[in-house]
Amino acid sequence: MLGRVDAARDWLGARMDQLYPADQSGYMKGLVLGIREDLDPEQFQQFSRLGLTHILAISGLHVAVFIYALGAVMRLLRMTRERILVALMMAVPLYVLLSGSSPSVVRAGLMAMLALLAARMDKLKDGLHLLAAAAVAMLVWNPYFLSDVGFQLSFAVTAGLILFVPPVRRAMPNWPRSKSLFDLLVVTVVAQAVSFPLTIYYFNQFHLLSIPANLILVPFISFIVMPIGAVALLFGLLWPLGGQLLAAVSVYANDWTFLFVEKLGEVEAVRSIWATPPVWWIAAWYMTLSVLCRLLPEAPSAALPADASEVTQPLADTAFGIAIHSEPIWELTEARKLPIWQSRLSGLLLSLTAGAGLLLYAYYPDLLKRTAEVDVLDVGQGDSIYIRSPHGKRILVDGGGTLSFRKAGEEWKDRSDPFEVGKKVVVPLLMKRGVHAIDLLVLSHLDSDHIRGLQAVLESIPVKAIVWNGSLKSAEDAEKLLQTAVKKRIPLYRAEFGERWEVDEHTVLTVLWPPHTSGKEVPHIKEQNDDSVVLYMKLYESSFLLSGDISSKTEAAILARMQEKPSAFAADEADDEFKQVDVLKVAHHGSKYSTSEEWLRYWNPLQAAISVGATNTYGHPHPDVLKRLRSEGTDVLRTDKDGEIRYKVNRAGIYEQTIR
Repeated sequence: MLGRVDAARDWLGARMDQLYPADQSGYMKGLVLGIREDLDPEQFQQFSRLGLTHILAISGLHVAVFIYALGAVMRLLRMTRERILVALMMAVPLYVLLSGSSPSVVRAGLMAMLALLAARMDKLKDGLHLLAAAAVAMLVWNPYFLSDVGFQLSFAVTAGLILFVPPVRRAMPNWPRSKSLFDLLVVTVVAQAVSFPLTIYYFNQFHLLSIPANLILVPFISFIVMPIGAVALLFGLLWPLGGQLLAAVSVYANDWTFLFVEKLGEVEAVRSIWATPPVWWIAAWYMTLSVLCRLLPEAPSAALPADASEVTQPLADTAFGIAIHSEPIWELTEARKLPIWQSRLSGLLLSLTAGAGLLLYAYYPDLLKRTAEVDVLDVGQGDSIYIRSPHGKRILVDGGGTLSFRKAGEEWKDRSDPFEVGKKVVVPLLMKRGVHAIDLLVLSHLDSDHIRGLQAVLESIPVKAIVWNGSLKSAEDAEKLLQTAVKKRIPLYRAEFGERWEVDEHTVLTVLWPPHTSGKEVPHIKEQNDDSVVLYMKLYESSFLLSGDISSKTEAAILARMQEKPSAFAADEADDEFKQVDVLKVAHHGSKYSTSEEWLRYWNPLQAAISVGATNTYGHPHPDVLKRLRSEGTDVLRTDKDGEIRYKVNRAGIYEQTIR
């Protein structure tokens, strides 16, 4: 049966392809049929930035629209109430199956069926009973639904709407002419407040324009675009011309929707990135929200009763709407004095203060943290190193890159949303750790396995400055990355031997390579490895050497230049500091032609970190390199075997851990 349902969905999706242009068919299939495989990844990303992805998933609102429309048709056919309820109970499971049976639509379908059954038996209770029954039924069928993000969001938001919408609505004016607008506003705000902790927990971003976007687009898409698309699909099966005419109306509406979403998404100033909060924070948020909604005062009614002229109070007892009492004011105060925690106003202020404190903690979880971190990320065959300084400055050195070995004529093998390490690994990881902006982005060189992932970084996270090796490379990814940086007006600085940057009080970066160039032209360099930016980094009293992809030839040149030109550094640093490192980032993923004995003897590293892919075909790291490291007594950690390598640094020293 499920196979036939899938075949029917595919057949209907093909009909939708005939009605809509290529850039809209995937969107409409997701909206009407719940088929999201053909949705343009760029479109999904734009909706995701504004917190609108729930529109693209079949959910309770879609089920409600389906029941309302089908019920209206049955009422036009003069069916009795009992028969309508029974018919709707039979129709809902078919709609759930046809729309893909995602956890959110299953939840809505179960609640709808239980509500229809209770209404048929005249035993309809409050919505929490229905919600709890639907949750139990789904978890009995599949306990792993509990870890599904859609399941959690669907049940959390539904419970929040049931519990919090009535008190919030009572606290707002009940003006007859604006009732619908206030109802919509309350539902939107409550849904955003309830979904907020789960949104930042899983997606680590929140756009302040999400509320007005939802306020405008949810009713427009749910009550206009989606019904027109569904009717166009049905008409297209019976009357192709009529279906095309209706589809043309929704095409025009979709164009405006996409333009609206695109323009709002471009407002980066109100888009925020949040670190993944702890579970206790989520519980505290919901508790604070519950207390706040419970303490909200009820707004006075705008309308007077019909016999308002009879319901009056003597003028002597009131003044300007404030009751006047004959007893002394001090006696009244003593009689009505309440502890601060029992006062509604005080409770509201405490709840708002607690909410503000929770928001501050979630946005700046490491505000007072003074431990630095150096994370060698596991990006496969490539390099990416994330650094957090003791005072919270963020540095990213390279961003990995997924290499493609497609031959000409094999483009058909490419997926619509191919895996890209920057988009799928680096950006989510940085956002998960609360990186609001990157203070310094270092491009060691312009090879694809170091920079291709940075395109997603530039498009997703603000970057304040870029340091690179001062060259160009005739490659599509390198040219696009630098063009994006120029377009975004990010300052570009050329790294040169001897330059030093004091990132903060306890963080210093020193450039050991490439050498100083006097020319103003930017050279084109095809083979970039030996022009990598090499950085010596000092965090408190611990040192790191980030050596890019240089070969042993360049290693020798760096050592010779350091000995020839000690004036490039302070005298005491040249004599003491630049003689040993605690951690060496092994050059070129452990290539045979890097990490020479001379290089290791000079730096005498206590530990080496190798960023290398588990299934690389280059033979990295080479056994000779591992042998040389062992002979120098250097411990080795590798991303292909150990996963991400994290170093934590404080005044007492440095210690490492690996993260799988």
